[in-house]
Amino acid sequence: MKTITMLSITAAIGGMLLATGCASTQIYDPTQDRTGVRNSNTVSHEELREIARDAAQKVLKAPRFMEYIEKFRADNGRRPVLKLTHTINETNDPDLNVAVIDDILQEALFNSGLVDVTLAEGKGRTQSIADSRNIAYDDNFNQNTVAKKGTLVAANIVMRPKVVSNEVRDGRTKVVDRFFVIDIADIDKGSVVFKYSKPLGFIKTRGGVGW
Repeated sequence: MKTITMLSITAAIGGMLLATGCASTQIYDPTQDRTGVRNSNTVSHEELREIARDAAQKVLKAPRFMEYIEKFRADNGRRPVLKLTHTINETNDPDLNVAVIDDILQEALFNSGLVDVTLAEGKGRTQSIADSRNIAYDDNFNQNTVAKKGTLVAANIVMRPKVVSNEVRDGRTKVVDRFFVIDIADIDKGSVVFKYSKPLGFIKTRGGVGW
C-alpha cells in the first residue's frame, strides 16, 4: 500500500514538473508582429497599435488635412499646433489605456514636420511647464532666461480619439466588435479637417465553462 502511495506521489510530482517545464517565454516585436490574441473584456494594445499605425498612414495622405496644413502655413508662416483631448471611452473597460493611439499618431504627425505638438494644454498638458515658469520669482535664476508671460502658443487643431465596443452572444458563440474613431478639428472654425474610422472584430466560441 505504501509503495502504491509513493508511486502515486512521485507520478504527481513528475507531472507537475513536466507541466512547469513546458512553460516558455517568446519574444516578439509589438511594432511588427501580430499575436492575434483578443480579450472580449478589454481592447488589447495590439488592436490599439494596429489602429494608430493605420490612422497615421491615412492622415499623412488625407487631401482635406493637407489642404488645411498648406493654407495655415500660407496664412501664418508656421506649422499649426496640435493638442489632444481626453479619449472618449465607450467600451466595457472603464480603465482602458489608449495612450498608445495618442503616442503613435502624435509621433507620426510631429516627425512628418506637418504640426507642432503642445504640452501646455489639452490631455497632454504637463505640470512641469507651469512649474518651470514659476522661477520668474526666484532670484537665483537669470531673469533674462526665464519664460515671460504671453509666450505660450495656443493650439490651432485638436485631436480626439474615440473607442466603442459591442458584443452579441448566440449560444456558445460571442461576436465582439470594436469601432475606432479619430477626429482632428480646426479650433478657430470648429470644422473637421480629418476623420478616421475603422472597425475591428472577432468571433469567440466557448469550448467549456466560461469565456
